[in-house]
Amino acid sequence: MSQGPSQFHLWVLKMTQLPIIWLKSRSGQGVILALTLILSNSSIAQDATPPQPLVSKAVQPISQTTQAAQTSAVADESGLNKNEFETIDLLTDDLTQRWKIFSSAPETPDMPVWKIMREGEDKELILICSGQPKGFLYTTETFSEFELTLEWKYPKDPDGNSGVLVYTQDEPRIWPTSIQVQLHQPKAGSVFPSGDAMSDHSSEAEADLARPVDTWNEGRIVSQGGRLSVEVNGRKAGEVSGAKPSTGSIALQCEGSLVHFRRIRLRKLPVVAPEKNGDAVPKNETAAACSERVILGSPSLPRWSSSERSSRATVRRNSKVTPTVSRNRLP
Repeated sequence: MSQGPSQFHLWVLKMTQLPIIWLKSRSGQGVILALTLILSNSSIAQDATPPQPLVSKAVQPISQTTQAAQTSAVADESGLNKNEFETIDLLTDDLTQRWKIFSSAPETPDMPVWKIMREGEDKELILICSGQPKGFLYTTETFSEFELTLEWKYPKDPDGNSGVLVYTQDEPRIWPTSIQVQLHQPKAGSVFPSGDAMSDHSSEAEADLARPVDTWNEGRIVSQGGRLSVEVNGRKAGEVSGAKPSTGSIALQCEGSLVHFRRIRLRKLPVVAPEKNGDAVPKNETAAACSERVILGSPSLPRWSSSERSSRATVRRNSKVTPTVSRNRLP
């Protein structure tokens, strides 16, 4: 049996730091082969470089600032930021923050026409309208596409009268150009033009949609593309289309009755194209002929001839169709 490398051989190889291969020859003698790779210790140290970590290009660190910017840029299908459709509470402790007042006569400091109070255990904000002198409270901001919800009640008067004026123009008169949603106790929910406004038709809601006196009523008004649809206490009320103007402030009427409001909230909606007369008629609606009113307003505004006042409109079968004549207008 052949023997391995001698102690002398191992010492030489250790000093030279050369790798060895021990082969067994036919004669039984061991042969030591030294590899030809001869590198000095200093050369190995200079050429050696530490391994670098591999970073995938597909995964890059994102800073918190970049993440916040990406989150704020998230938009819905309409291209508008989702935050734009959040609900706005129109009632605050400071009435002048969102509203302006028009009154047909000066009010006295001790008897304000409009005032904010907190009532009940929850100290909920209540807007109180004294009823006199007549006028309206209107928002400082204008709206066109929205959903408005509110609650109102007449504490004592079974014939209480007020209204919500939509698309209200900034006119210091009674009553301004607008589309009125009637809050008159017996006819709550009816819709018709007021001032110099126009629509394809007027729509009177079913009678007695309002709850008894001193009971809160719930109203919902949706405006899109010049169409107004109204619900009173969860029931379908009036609806009109082709409103002109179709943008403006939202106003509350002071019309002779003590009335309370609360939970007046608005949510902006995406803009849609205005409807055209003669478009598809819903199954529950029927075609009816109406005539637009003659404008009796300012001489600077245009007047329409009798040939221009006729139009076709669609109304609900259960709604009473009336000519869109001027209403709530003092001479």
